[in-house]
Amino acid sequence: MNTIIALLVLAAAISALVSYARHDRFAGPASASHPVDELGPIEERLHLVPRG
Repeated sequence: MNTIIALLVLAAAISALVSYARHDRFAGPASASHPVDELGPIEERLHLVPRG
């Protein structure tokens, strides 16, 4: 019984570690791109101008 519980805890810990490592927390802010054109940040006006 203890072995089964230990294996379940180990599997959950490995799953959490893998999902944490696959997230972009390690890349830092330089990994995020914020498209900008002559009018400024595009993300801020996406709701104003329909993009196709």
